[in-house]
Amino acid sequence: MTDLIIEKFYQKMAKINFEAYGILDSSNYIHTLGTDSKIIGRVFEMYTQPILEEIAKELGYKIKTPESQTFYPDFILFKSEESTEKIAIDIKTTYVNTDHSNIKFTLGSFGSYMRNNTKNIAYKYTDYTKHYIIGFVYRRNGLAQESRIFKYEERLKIEFPYSDVKYFIEEKYKIAGDRPGSGNTENIGSFPTKDFSDLQFGKGPFSELGQDVFDIYWKYFPKYRSATKEYTSLDEFLNWLPDNITSVKLLHEFDANNVLKNIEDYKLKHHK
Repeated sequence: MTDLIIEKFYQKMAKINFEAYGILDSSNYIHTLGTDSKIIGRVFEMYTQPILEEIAKELGYKIKTPESQTFYPDFILFKSEESTEKIAIDIKTTYVNTDHSNIKFTLGSFGSYMRNNTKNIAYKYTDYTKHYIIGFVYRRNGLAQESRIFKYEERLKIEFPYSDVKYFIEEKYKIAGDRPGSGNTENIGSFPTKDFSDLQFGKGPFSELGQDVFDIYWKYFPKYRSATKEYTSLDEFLNWLPDNITSVKLLHEFDANNVLKNIEDYKLKHHK
């Protein structure tokens, strides 16, 4: 069923025109958006929400946003409030300067709900079976007018604040990297790439290692102020985990033998 979410998302988003002039007030004046990344991110979220509502209705899901804006995720799809097969969808936005720029996303906290199941999350982490990221990548337009006001009839004079909008939807673990999104925060970073299709097709290291390895890696990844750090990279983790697998615990049951096999297969493929 959840593969249909990806399929339907691309079908519906292909019809969207992202050219937004700004905010239209009741006097028919347009207030320009400027290039503030938080505002542009919110614009893309506004384009996306009606699409997700259509998908939810077609697939028999209810859709909900958390009561607190600081809670994960942005959108929740579920059959019932009691369901333990909920689907989390987070929307992330970033911009690039050139075709050869690194594309970077932060993918949510690794220091809260992945460790205690309920902190800063709607429902429980164990209530979710899928975690999707919808990512938008764009280029800023340096000519965009900052906080200007235009009459509606003058709208063609407005410079759009962004161009070359690309988007993808993929499971979080498939686009996650092995480093935090920034040095002094406890957010998961996406894997480094200059190629947008790597994100679109989920070519991160955990796509091979699996969801359980991703959960273990980020549950035990040292916090920023940790006095001791067992590992800080994927290579160090792959050497650390086999010796510590018996003491590792997740919020859900997992197959330790399968985890170890995935790690061994990954090592054979990438560390020849």
